[in-house]
Amino acid sequence: MNKIIKNCNFCNSEKLEPIFKMPNFPLTGIYLNSKKEKIKNYNNEFLICDHCNHGQLKKQINPNLLYDKTYTHRTSESKSASSSNDEFLQNINEITKKKFLNILEIGCNDLHLTKKLTKISKEKVFGIDPIWKNKRFNHRKIKISGGFIDNKNDFINLKNLINKSKIDLVVSSHTLEHVGNFFKSMKKIINIVDENCMFVIETPSLDSIIRLNRFDQIFHQHLHYPSENSFLYLINQLGCKYIGHKYNYRVWGGNVTFWFKKGKKIKKKFKLKNKINLKEVKKNFYNFKKNLPKKIGFLKNQNKQISGFGAAQMLPILAYYGKTNFEFMEYLFDDDPRRQQKFLPLVSKKITKTKIKYLKNHFILITGLDSSRSIIKKLIEINPKRILTIIDNF
Repeated sequence: MNKIIKNCNFCNSEKLEPIFKMPNFPLTGIYLNSKKEKIKNYNNEFLICDHCNHGQLKKQINPNLLYDKTYTHRTSESKSASSSNDEFLQNINEITKKKFLNILEIGCNDLHLTKKLTKISKEKVFGIDPIWKNKRFNHRKIKISGGFIDNKNDFINLKNLINKSKIDLVVSSHTLEHVGNFFKSMKKIINIVDENCMFVIETPSLDSIIRLNRFDQIFHQHLHYPSENSFLYLINQLGCKYIGHKYNYRVWGGNVTFWFKKGKKIKKKFKLKNKINLKEVKKNFYNFKKNLPKKIGFLKNQNKQISGFGAAQMLPILAYYGKTNFEFMEYLFDDDPRRQQKFLPLVSKKITKTKIKYLKNHFILITGLDSSRSIIKKLIEINPKRILTIIDNF
């Protein structure tokens, strides 16, 4: 079943302000074998809490639908995701500057980061992720539990796996925004870790989305969009001690990492700083939705020979808001062989292996927005007739 949200997950307030609706909105992270293959779309709505400024979706789609066999994201197979994980590890090392007894990674995916965490663990690294459901992984220092951190039985399995091991570091990169009950999950984790456990948590930033007008970064799989205000509120409510936070502007325009420590800190009355102007956010979304089709039309008219580069998982969202199926493109190129000869929802073009002669002789539209830096670098070497972009910041 799909769940309808009536209260803020971070502060439990009912003051959830509807920012915009997402009717018949497409799923992402899916590559189809045929243009005729149909994937169900879902209605949704984006809300921001007027009390703590936490952003979340009104409807939480059943995770078994979101992460079935058609969901293909694997960290090691994505240059942007693996690079992001490597930078996150660098942050962990700079923040902590020491080794830990046992580490828990929430959302270990295909173990790209997990394996590297063994270098700063004296004993073991534990991980949990739904892609390991009913699978085994044998490693002396790595123990994996398959499941969702907010599922009761899956959490019990993780707790039994950890047993009496002392967890003194919890890390999570790009996972907790996918979890139905972010606050409750963190509360349960705090109850099974060491009294002085350190937490290093990275998520997308609502503040960055608003600053950049990147409303295409709001989609079904991301249920939560913490702001600086709401993250600080969360840490306070958990009874933990805030230590610091920093932005990684190279990923999605500005992901945020917060680090904090478990302790016996008494909760203090929380006051918002630099409260988000919700009327302004609504206005900015209206302009984004109105202007994107115009931008697509402008790019479309630049040349008869336009091809796209980057069959990004998020391209269906640009198709949705841009009111286009990208039929005007001659080719949609991507270097990843797993994507080639497949289709994205709402996008008419078959994904094709990169052909240098066409890249040189066509106008090339960057269709993998969040890989724009690496794509631009590659295209400059190839020297196409012109490089076109949908956004103007990278």
